[in-house]
Formats: sequence, C-alpha cells, structure tokens
Amino acid sequence: MSNNSTESFFKGLIVGALGGAIAGILLAPKSGEETREDIKKLAVDLKEKAVDTYEKARAEVEKKIEQVKKAGEKIDEGKYKRIVAEVVDEFKRDAKVTSSAAKQLGEQLSGDWEMVKREVAK
Repeated sequence: MSNNSTESFFKGLIVGALGGAIAGILLAPKSGEETREDIKKLAVDLKEKAVDTYEKARAEVEKKIEQVKKAGEKIDEGKYKRIVAEVVDEFKRDAKVTSSAAKQLGEQLSGDWEMVKREVAK
C-alpha cells in the first residue's frame, strides 16, 4: 500500500469524524485554551481510531484470504474485492464504522490488491 493512498484514507476518515465533533466542542461553554486542548485530543483519538479500524479490517481480510487458500481456491482480484466487501459489510453491520467510513475503508482495502497479489504469489 502506498503512503499517499493510506494517508489520504486516514485524512478523509478523520476529517469526516472531526466535523461534527468540533462543532460540539466549539459550542460548549469553555475557554479558548480548553477548547483548543479538547480539539487536539479529539484529533489524536480519531487518528488512532482510524488506524486501529483499518488494521482490524486488514487482519480480517488476511484471515479470510488464508481460509480461501486453505480451501484450495485461488485468489484473483474479483475474489479479493468480494472478501473486502464482506469484511466492510461486517464492520458496518456491527456499527464499528459509519456508512461513509465503510466506503472509504472499502476503497482503501480494495486499493491494496497489488500488494496482496504479490503476497499471495509467494
């Protein structure tokens, strides 16, 4: 996975989540310094959550790929994208991510196909 695509994914995920949270913080009756601290903490927490969510989803995809390989099936791009869609749907269904975050997560994981293809070929 390239750094640019990973960085874009996490930026998009964080910006989306930050919007509503920052509005709530800014409307709270606190001093400017307290508000800035709250925003900094929120940004760090959201970034960590985005990274954690991606890593968990990636681990699920890898686990499912191993199951497919053990069953003697080959992994091609179509099969990989079906696995990604299944994992993203599970994350969305379990309320681990919002619909927009699930879409971004799916796009990021689908974009990892070239890296996965190299790993599967080993």
